Amino acid sequence: MTNRAFTLFEVLIALGVFALAVTGLAIALQSAVDASLMARQRALSRVVIESRLAMAMSDPPLDGRREIEGSTNNGLHVLETFEQAEIQTTNGTLLPGMWTLKVTADRKGGASKEMAEILIYRP
Repeated sequence: MTNRAFTLFEVLIALGVFALAVTGLAIALQSAVDASLMARQRALSRVVIESRLAMAMSDPPLDGRREIEGSTNNGLHVLETFEQAEIQTTNGTLLPGMWTLKVTADRKGGASKEMAEILIYRP
């Protein structure tokens, strides 16, 4: 008998190693796709926040709060708040005319939440 062919046991071992390698590759590929999707969602959130912040700087929500539903905004729920900032001077009095504009955006289910905040002077 010559050793010119693979035995059934060697073939089964090779198939097992191949199956493990393919499974590991599939898991790694799924992780890369999930990370790419999350990065895309966060980038979209940042773009929406920056856009809404620029828009709210020229037209702030004067009643203190404005909401934009996710169904009309690429699935992002946006909340804009506009309130007087409590910044004290060196002698302990409040600095008049300083307002805080805060914009938060979150995806349905709370998977990702982004926030931006800026101080505005309005005498």
